Amino acid sequence: MKRLAIALLLTIVAFSAQAGPIYDLEVDGVYTEGDYVEVICAVVTASATYGVAIAEVPFGMGSSTWVYLGYGHGTEVGAIVNVYGVYAEYYELTEIDVAHFEGEDGDAYFTVVGTCTDMPAPIYMTAAEIMAAPEHYESCIVWITDGFMIDAMLANGEWTALSHEDGTSMIFDDYWYDETTLSVDLCANWAIGMWTYSYGAFKLEAFADGFPVLECVVPSESETWGGVKSLYR
Repeated sequence: MKRLAIALLLTIVAFSAQAGPIYDLEVDGVYTEGDYVEVICAVVTASATYGVAIAEVPFGMGSSTWVYLGYGHGTEVGAIVNVYGVYAEYYELTEIDVAHFEGEDGDAYFTVVGTCTDMPAPIYMTAAEIMAAPEHYESCIVWITDGFMIDAMLANGEWTALSHEDGTSMIFDDYWYDETTLSVDLCANWAIGMWTYSYGAFKLEAFADGFPVLECVVPSESETWGGVKSLYR
């Protein structure tokens, strides 16, 4: 056990030593709101109307953050970028704000410097694992390996689904996904998208093909989660 603990400590120390400003921002708490943050050669892993998610090496927990760029930025997934902006908590979502500080004394900027030819893989994890430390995965691209059953359709294009693994509940949102194809009691074998925080909750913004649904018929008699899980493998 002592050897395991030492090995784990060395792994954490090694990771922290390699980690960059995004990890410092998202996990280590090095920055205070209002500080300028500079990130060099990060990869754009998701793009939306008002901003992008970026990730730095080494890719993994705490390696991603959101960059607010304002409307019409046009940045595509796979771009390699340099970013200099102000750390902000937008309704408790950590972000680097470039749009509001360009041309001011700090000269915030967002520059595309290349194109990534080997995109980082998503972080594979279970629903229980991500819900145990949700803040450290903000803006990360995650692949949730559980099977799911939809148990409620919510307002604003959101839905909740229960893990077949252990019953963990997760919220999903429809920025890239067409939720009109969904209904209660449909299932999915897995889910992939960008992990985020909005309207007071952590949730997965599923990609367009990131919640592949199928019919799921669970026997009416009592069934364990392990038995339910076996139906979808």
